[in-house]
Amino acid sequence: MASPALPRTFRPRWGRWVPYAVALVLLAAAVLLALLVTSFAPADRILTVLLVLALVWVLHRLADVRVVAREEGLEVVNVLGRRRLAWAEVLSLHLHPGEPWLVLDLSDGTSLSAMGVQGSEGDYAQRQGREIATLVLRYSTPDAP
Repeated sequence: MASPALPRTFRPRWGRWVPYAVALVLLAAAVLLALLVTSFAPADRILTVLLVLALVWVLHRLADVRVVAREEGLEVVNVLGRRRLAWAEVLSLHLHPGEPWLVLDLSDGTSLSAMGVQGSEGDYAQRQGREIATLVLRYSTPDAP
C-alpha cells in the first residue's frame, strides 16, 4: 500500500456528524424552551441556555476527535486532550474487531487510544488504520525510501 501524502487527517465519518446534529437540535430546543415557557424566571432561562451550551461543547469535543499525520509525527486529538508523537515513539498499532478505536503502542511502554479512528465504522476504520500503519513504518525507519 502506498503511503498517503502528508499532512493527512483521519476522522470518523458518523462520529463527527451525529454529535453536531444532536447539538443543533439541543440548541434549538433550549432557545425555544427559554423563549416559550413563560413560567421560567429569567435566571432559569439563562441557566437552561448555559447548560445546553455546556452540552454542545461536550458534543463538539466528541465530534472533533482526529489523528493528524505530519512529517514530524502524529497528533492524536481525543475528547479530553491532544498529544503529539514523533514517528519513532509509535511502535505498533491495532484495531481488533469489537474495539472502540485505534490503539497505539508507544515506546515508553504505554498505549494511547486514538479516537479519530473508530472501530464502529468497520472497513473504513480498518483502511484508516492500515494507512496510519504504513505511515508509521515509512517514517519511523530512518533509512526507509
